[in-house]
Amino acid sequence: MTFIQPKKYFDIQNVVLAALAALALAGTLWIIVEYNKTVDLSHNILTAKNQLQTVGATNIQLTNGVLATLNTNQAAALAQSAGLVAENKPQYFSINQQWPIASQ
Repeated sequence: MTFIQPKKYFDIQNVVLAALAALALAGTLWIIVEYNKTVDLSHNILTAKNQLQTVGATNIQLTNGVLATLNTNQAAALAQSAGLVAENKPQYFSINQQWPIASQ
């Protein structure tokens, strides 16, 4: 019995079509991955904005508290209760009079 085998040939057209199909599949997967990264980045930006607004509101509250504490009437009372004394002419450094030209 004789088996008839079809002619085996190498067709470049099939290889090109297979390469284009693989390239189209890889491109589609790449677009999906990039879209997911963009969505994740957008979500992270919104989360960071919300956190920034929360920190900003807390900062404003703390600033208002500090300014209310440093009010002139309350600051003087707070200083007196801590035993602090106000100096009109404070001297922070003692000047060595040995070299009067260099100390000016």
